[in-house]
Amino acid sequence: MSLQNLQLSRDTIARLYTAPLVDMNAERNISAAVKEDPQECRFLGSNKKNITILVNAGDASFLPDHSFHFLTGILNACKLTMEDVALVNINNLKDAGYTGIYKITRPAVSLLFDVSPNDIGLPLQFPHFQVHKYNSITYLSSPSLVSLENDKAAKAVLWSSLKTIFQL
Repeated sequence: MSLQNLQLSRDTIARLYTAPLVDMNAERNISAAVKEDPQECRFLGSNKKNITILVNAGDASFLPDHSFHFLTGILNACKLTMEDVALVNINNLKDAGYTGIYKITRPAVSLLFDVSPNDIGLPLQFPHFQVHKYNSITYLSSPSLVSLENDKAAKAVLWSSLKTIFQL
């Protein structure tokens, strides 16, 4: 039996998914402090391919030099450049939610490095390295670039997910 034809019982599925994947009430539960003001969103890059990269770096405007160099290496491997993406450091935003960011960047793909969906008010949760589609946007969540640099196994899993997204 191949994995494509795998059928799970209701009990097995219930044990695998103990919490909802999408919280239908999350829109109401998002903190009132989350603003949706797109004027607050600055990004680095030209965003020619509508790929938004969200990072959380408290020690730089966008990313520290070593992390930026690592990110450009990842982009090069995906046959992309900074011209193709919009790099947003959510640490510099004043409580902007994902809709405020996305009004400016209009992503088809959003890569989250050290940013959980909850950090930007997304009404869903998904594990690192799992490609997830929501509202016509393909998401990929990952640990920080700093932690990825020295973790060969995590880089391999990230690369596998990026190959899926960018059809490499």
